Amino acid sequence: MKTRLLLDEQLLGCGVMLKSIGYEVVLANETGVQRDEDLAEYAIQNHCFVITEDNGMAAICKFRNVPYVHLDIVTKAKLIVEELKKQGVE
Repeated sequence: MKTRLLLDEQLLGCGVMLKSIGYEVVLANETGVQRDEDLAEYAIQNHCFVITEDNGMAAICKFRNVPYVHLDIVTKAKLIVEELKKQGVE
């Protein structure tokens, strides 16, 4: 079974792009739920891997043992530095 990604509301644009290259993606606004707690429950019930920028959602996922990636400021900065290095920018 292919892993289903659940993208939180801050990442809807990324979700559209991931869908276009073949990932199975559910966007938060497609779930019919609003609260982070309900979104985590949706992820559990539907076997989703959550991707979020939201600290609260990441904390709920950690507490509920929902697999997730938290794109916090440190993660984003690391990605930017890696990309800059690839392009020879120091």
